[in-house]
Amino acid sequence: YNEYKSYLSMSTSSKVAEVTALEYSTVKVPYEVLNKKFRQAQKIIDREIAQLNTSINNVSKLPPDLQKPALSSLQSKLVTFRNKYMDCLNKERGYAEKCVKRLDHLTQYVNLEENSVNEIIWKKKRLDKMLVDYFLRKSYYDVAIDLVKESGIEDIIDMDIFVTGQHIESSLRAHDTAPCLQWCHDNKSRLKKTKTPLEFNLHTQNFIEMIRGGDYMGAIGYAQKHLVNNEEDEKLQETLVLLAFKPDTDCEKYKKLFSVDRWEELIIQFRKANFELYHLQSQSLLTTVLQSGLSVMKTHQCYSTAEKSTDCPVCNEPLNTLALKLPYSHCTQSKLICKITGKPLNEHNTPMMLPNGYVYGEAALREMMEKDGIITCPRTQEKFWLEQALKVFVM
Repeated sequence: YNEYKSYLSMSTSSKVAEVTALEYSTVKVPYEVLNKKFRQAQKIIDREIAQLNTSINNVSKLPPDLQKPALSSLQSKLVTFRNKYMDCLNKERGYAEKCVKRLDHLTQYVNLEENSVNEIIWKKKRLDKMLVDYFLRKSYYDVAIDLVKESGIEDIIDMDIFVTGQHIESSLRAHDTAPCLQWCHDNKSRLKKTKTPLEFNLHTQNFIEMIRGGDYMGAIGYAQKHLVNNEEDEKLQETLVLLAFKPDTDCEKYKKLFSVDRWEELIIQFRKANFELYHLQSQSLLTTVLQSGLSVMKTHQCYSTAEKSTDCPVCNEPLNTLALKLPYSHCTQSKLICKITGKPLNEHNTPMMLPNGYVYGEAALREMMEKDGIITCPRTQEKFWLEQALKVFVM
């Protein structure tokens, strides 16, 4: 009983560690959105209450014959305030319920029996979630939506964040900064903590486009309003110098600032800021997990034509190419494996070396041995007697 209890404890702790490593954003994202909604609601309520207090004070100062219509107007304002309050409350409640559902989802996995049917189903949902996250990052929205519906994982997917991000990225590709600037304004306090230069770069791009269009006076006025009071002094000086250059300038330093490639740079900056805002990883979880798995299995033999194994995932395409730039696995203890059978070489399957220097397991040699006792080496096609094979001892 004690051994079983200890096993359960180890199994639970390993699952908790697994959830912590792989499912961090599952709860963190809705929590951050809930925090944002709470702060927005707080500002709205404070502003509405201040306006109501002002209206109440004004009513109290009016003569009795004018108070009745003023009270009617005040009643209308109270109804408006109640509607705004309920709208804020419902939004907060929705994200709070989403946090609870996701915590229940993760707790369910920790409590599931090892290798049970329910655990397999849960892991299948996790894989589908990883695939949806990957599809959303690559803008395959229709595929992602179909998979979400098919798997029934609506409660654990943050579709709205990616859809909003895609809308802003599309506007930037169309050389329109307005949606992105509005997004910066909505998240100003939180973006300030990350110290991202996104908003400054957006205003800079608008300034550049005005110069490109020949509106130099408009560009100066825009810079005075949006750029001058910015902390990016060095970049500001570099930007303002553009007034002395034409868009087709040959000066390399300022030619880059006029380049249309800056729009793609803005898209990358926005995507990074958006992910940081909601504590999302810079790359998809599917990519991270796949790279980790490939790196664990990758050995030098995977890239040697003579040593490749058909049973090794990394030895075969397309994973062989995907793992090319990944580090090799770190092995503190090496294991000898028979090239033919894939079984370990040990005291039960003695390693045997043929005269040509190739080593195989004794079991494999006996399987290959013909009736007359001759063995054909599968690599060189040379023929040897079984008696010619020598035992190999590894120290």
